[in-house]
Amino acid sequence: MKKLFFIGLATLAVSSATLTSCSKYEEGPSLTLSSKTARLTGSWELTAQTTNGVAENLTGLTNTMTILKDGTYTITVAYLGFTYSNAGTWKFSDDKTQLIMTVNNMTGSNTQTIVRLAGKELKLKSVDGTELTISTYTAI
Repeated sequence: MKKLFFIGLATLAVSSATLTSCSKYEEGPSLTLSSKTARLTGSWELTAQTTNGVAENLTGLTNTMTILKDGTYTITVAYLGFTYSNAGTWKFSDDKTQLIMTVNNMTGSNTQTIVRLAGKELKLKSVDGTELTISTYTAI
């Protein structure tokens, strides 16, 4: 019985060491039992954002994004008493490293690189000219 326990423990240790570099995303996670779609779908609230490495002040801003499994999403932004919402469709890029969002009745799409996709945290990176923005969302 002890021998079986140690063999299992050794297998787990080797597997953990081998799987640590398997993540598609810069900040992992390296191992998960949930699919990428399952981790992405749900409601998210913007909790932090940096532009060119400088933290933005989000005081008074509420940005909520709901992503559904059927390929649709809604975003609601509230700031200083004003509320704006839009809806559209989403999909992963072929290699699932990017999130592509298209607003309903609009041409073109917004493509963001997924930095982290975990059950409770989503980080997206977008580049617009010389501006690099990283948005951090927390599951709600």
